[in-house]
Amino acid sequence: MEDIENSSQLDQIDIKAYEELMELVFAYTATAHDFGFTHKMNNRFTSLSMNASFLKQALENKDYEKAMAKATQVSESINNLVKFSQDLMSTDLIIAETQQLEFPNMISNVVGRLLKLPTFVGIEINQDLALEVIKTTSNPGVIWIVLYTLLKHAKRYEINGPILLSTAFDKEQDKYIIKTDVSQILKAPATNLKESGLAFPSAGEMPFRYLARVIRNVSTNFELIHRVERPLSLELKLSL
Repeated sequence: MEDIENSSQLDQIDIKAYEELMELVFAYTATAHDFGFTHKMNNRFTSLSMNASFLKQALENKDYEKAMAKATQVSESINNLVKFSQDLMSTDLIIAETQQLEFPNMISNVVGRLLKLPTFVGIEINQDLALEVIKTTSNPGVIWIVLYTLLKHAKRYEINGPILLSTAFDKEQDKYIIKTDVSQILKAPATNLKESGLAFPSAGEMPFRYLARVIRNVSTNFELIHRVERPLSLELKLSL
């Protein structure tokens, strides 16, 4: 992604920057969708593979040659399906780029530009950013997609007050930590779907647990932590 934060003098997000953001959003959403689908498929096929292996072992003592050959074929087929499903969990759509980032300017710039998107009109964010200037090289797309996804989820809730966004520098662990929270959730989404089973109704609205897996595969510098009991509370850790 182009170094969007350096063009903060613009009053509104430009068309090229918006298109780049949408490409990033769709790439992460598609990859997260694959993680969700293949995770369930893996569980079932792995179980079948283990059962086929046990059948093979049992039949070895009975000397059922034909059944033995069949069990071997079933086991090999299932193993191939498991491998296929694992291959689907890739992040090839996402560009693993790195840029020189400077905090807290980068964070405030991203927030300002996201809030100018028509999708997020009316959302308020209270920023409490650590003043210490931190410079590092990493993938800015991860920060963009986390904040974008948070705002997409926030649109589904009725909350009391603004979204709380804070940052801190953990000197002991040498990590830059970005946190989000809300004071109170007044009303949850009308749907009864749990986050783990959340469908993908629109670009960027993906379960945080799947997004965390995608990020882990995109960059070893980032770790996204989310607790289901606090649906709008995130912690993104960046190793410096």
